[in-house]
Amino acid sequence: MNAVADDVVPVDEAERTAWDRGELRPPAEIAPGLWCIPVEIPEGTLPGTLAYAVLGGDGVHLIDPGWDTPGNLSRIEEALAAAGRALSELATVVVTHHHPDHLGLAARLRDRTGARIAMSSAERRVLGVVVDPAATDPAAYRHTVERWGVPRDRHAELLASFTRPSLTGDVEPDVLLAHGDVLDLGGRRLEVVATPGHTGGHVCLADREARLLFTGDHVLPRIYSGVGIGVLPGDEPLGDLLDSLDRLAPFDAFTVLPGHEFRFTGLRERRARIAAHHLRRTAEVAALVDELGDSPVWEYAQRLTWTAGWQGLDGFWLHSALRQTEMHRELVRSGRARAWLSPG
Repeated sequence: MNAVADDVVPVDEAERTAWDRGELRPPAEIAPGLWCIPVEIPEGTLPGTLAYAVLGGDGVHLIDPGWDTPGNLSRIEEALAAAGRALSELATVVVTHHHPDHLGLAARLRDRTGARIAMSSAERRVLGVVVDPAATDPAAYRHTVERWGVPRDRHAELLASFTRPSLTGDVEPDVLLAHGDVLDLGGRRLEVVATPGHTGGHVCLADREARLLFTGDHVLPRIYSGVGIGVLPGDEPLGDLLDSLDRLAPFDAFTVLPGHEFRFTGLRERRARIAAHHLRRTAEVAALVDELGDSPVWEYAQRLTWTAGWQGLDGFWLHSALRQTEMHRELVRSGRARAWLSPG
């Protein structure tokens, strides 16, 4: 994920300040019966995930409980106690997508409390692909590297970065969600909005009455989330992401409750900025098609603009650049890019 300045408006300036300092704020009630519970990410560069707890007469319901660590379990339990509730009241855990900083704690919570786990049916299929041993088959990845046209002397570093162990475990949900479903949780009606792109089955949750939108990693206030980090074969994640940004237009006046950073308003402007960020590279690829045609991904990637410079990319970051290039080229080849690059 990359962070940049943006023109969104924080709901609480102290939330943004805490994030910028790398701190987790204490859990807090942000609306009647709705708590934000920041939980830690034990590795990487992001300080934490924002979990949300809906408290109602039908129990406690969590959205994106965070990474599976004893500290996070204690943090959620203590937050509920501060709200006058108990972990034993947990009835539902809803996850926007399968990444370990969102889904991670769900299975432990279910084992402890008997709570139902809900995720989209599309994300369940994605998770099955991600945890399949074939997903980390070195021979298959070696074929990908060769298809990308990577020079032989760069194969070893890419293969080394690919063999990192998966941080995602398999979880069988109790409830499968689809676009348009409505969850009645704690007196709130949360509408499921399919927003594939970051992952193949990512969803957002819209509370139309309270004008709140839980966006997971689909829309963050300043960070550009990665694209296609867990998809089904045949998916076109970049085009899906752009379509998913458009799908949130009815909620532009809502307050956004993201999975990281801070709550904000200004969804319309943020959606446009995210789309423009990705389309800049799509336009670069489109401009090379006449010259490069069916040349391998490597030939395209080394001609694109990269923050660290092409020569500064190695290992995982080189893999990421090649995968991004492939996704942009797929979007151009499919013809879907025209709708965004030439909207008139």
